[in-house]
Amino acid sequence: MTARALQAARWPFIVLLTTVGALSTACGDAEQTSDRDTTTDTVAADDREPWTPELAEELRAMGVVDQEVRADFGPESVADTVYMGRMARADSAHSRRLRDLVRDHGWPRSSEVGREAAEAAFLIVQHTPFEDWQRSMLPHVEQAVREGGLDGQDYALLYDRVQMKLGGAQRYGTQLRPEEGRLRLEPIEDPAAVDSLRAELGMPSLDEYLEVVEEAYGMAVVR
Repeated sequence: MTARALQAARWPFIVLLTTVGALSTACGDAEQTSDRDTTTDTVAADDREPWTPELAEELRAMGVVDQEVRADFGPESVADTVYMGRMARADSAHSRRLRDLVRDHGWPRSSEVGREAAEAAFLIVQHTPFEDWQRSMLPHVEQAVREGGLDGQDYALLYDRVQMKLGGAQRYGTQLRPEEGRLRLEPIEDPAAVDSLRAELGMPSLDEYLEVVEEAYGMAVVR
């Protein structure tokens, strides 16, 4: 398996476990998460400042931290309040900073900040505890995929995550949850069409994807 494939397999599991409720419980007296903190007026497109190399580097640095704090993540990490608290604080801080940057500069397109910085922005949105803000960023990620600035799987991961938080079924089969030492695939809205939908975004079949997940975590996947 490629490093990219293994990294992709980690994202859905990590995101599913680090929900607002889990993070709030783990953080204890850590900063409380609220969508009210991520709701600000949007700067008109004509008044936005351009992205700079310094801001692009800031995005890349946040992306590095996002992955570093998750490097040793596993099912047992949820009970580690210190670990989860560190992750929660990083996610909240990154979300607030990216919110302000998007407000002032617009979504960071790959053509403006480079691919690595654009992917870092996606990771921050994917891991944010702020559900309303996360949902509002979905169209930006979709547009970035259409422009070739992000991979199709990025949109799939975020779309499924948003749907899960809304109480719906996922479309692309990216989301799993831990269950008695195994990983259970969350319900899919149209199982018969999932592989064709994944193919439209340049993703491997669901069977191939779940094999990568099992390899990455050493845990059986149950449907």
